[in-house]
Amino acid sequence: MSAARLVGLLLGLLGLLLWSGTPARATPPLRLLVTTGSIPPFADISQGSNDERLLGGIIQDWGQALAERLGREPQFLLVPARRVGQQLREGGFDVQCFENRQWYSREDEAFIDWLPQPLMEVVEVLVSMRGTPPVRQLDQLKERTIGVVNGYRYPLLDPLFEARQLRRSTAHNEMRLLQMQQLGRADYSVISLLQLEHARLRDPRLRALVVSPLEVSRTALFCLRQRQSPISRAKLAAAQQALLAEGRLEAILRRYR
Repeated sequence: MSAARLVGLLLGLLGLLLWSGTPARATPPLRLLVTTGSIPPFADISQGSNDERLLGGIIQDWGQALAERLGREPQFLLVPARRVGQQLREGGFDVQCFENRQWYSREDEAFIDWLPQPLMEVVEVLVSMRGTPPVRQLDQLKERTIGVVNGYRYPLLDPLFEARQLRRSTAHNEMRLLQMQQLGRADYSVISLLQLEHARLRDPRLRALVVSPLEVSRTALFCLRQRQSPISRAKLAAAQQALLAEGRLEAILRRYR
């Protein structure tokens, strides 16, 4: 073997060694936004004042499944609801799931791409203590006290509240609302069926609450993409559709009912 050929071979081997020793560039994580006001079953968040962490819930389980489908690690970013608009403008995340278009302003929409397929529907109903007449028609609620979550909108009931045909009893969140209902602070309270089913798993005493036939609302929940995300809307939508077709979300939801 000639000296020139030997040198070339050695240089080639050296280059191969250098290339193989160079660490591959890691795939960026899937950044999922979660509001700190979320409660079980959607999100179980530690209550430490300076160290809020996502401990579990539907959002975490779905985010992990979506990230896995995309070949990425999930990174959950917890922010107060009042800072979601800022995060949208600054492009600090990729996706936020279990949301509805009506919850966002026109200014927010400039930074949002909605994935086309809904994840699920949330149905809100009225619950009451045993012995309270079941509600089948809206006019049965006149002059009654209705438990609702502070800051939530109720298109079916809001006109009656404004006309003072109903009295409003407010709570900070759905869990507190159920506690107040047990204490008799309201004749009826508005709660999602999913929330009620999950709460009953934790506290069997809530099985004493009776669900009225009247449906207060039915809301479709979607995933949104922050428009500056490097992950395309088409790629996110395809991953979501594949997971839904496999029944992954239904399997997750069954764990919380």
